[in-house]
Amino acid sequence: MSMTATTSNGYTPISPTVPSDEITSTRQTVRQQTDGVGLRVGSKAEFTLIAPVKPGGAELFRQRAVKGQMEAPYWEGKLGTVHDLRICLINNDTQILFAATYSDEFKPYVADVIKFAAPWIDYMFTDVGEGYPGLTSPEALAYLQKYTVQATLWYASNEDATVRDVARGQKVLQAFGELLDAAQS
Repeated sequence: MSMTATTSNGYTPISPTVPSDEITSTRQTVRQQTDGVGLRVGSKAEFTLIAPVKPGGAELFRQRAVKGQMEAPYWEGKLGTVHDLRICLINNDTQILFAATYSDEFKPYVADVIKFAAPWIDYMFTDVGEGYPGLTSPEALAYLQKYTVQATLWYASNEDATVRDVARGQKVLQAFGELLDAAQS
């Protein structure tokens, strides 16, 4: 006997043990980026670039990744809109993946990356990505458009919380924790 959790809304979840009302009550509204490739959920957006790696680029990337990792908090902190970022070699070192979740619209995000983090991004991609012109080059946007792909499925937790909201919330929690500790002393 098959049990399904379909309700009056007509939705049947993947798992028959999950009530469809629980699925539909947690559903996110995913929409197309207004001025670029990518999806948006609330105030967050996704950006995914998959570019070919030039000969010798994979080894150079690995060498630079150590310093790039060390400096990531500085450069991404200057932007102040990036929730997370992944840069890695994929498909047997033939491609490089750059995937970010950020709080902003596409064009302001790209403008801020160019303004605040171009030296860091260029360090990671110059002589690694095939044809990478550098972020301050007039050809940079064409390069990004050529290799940007849109996620087919994308989820973002706390969809309306910006990076600044999260940082502010952590400061409030820390202060509250200190207040509780002081009250217990």
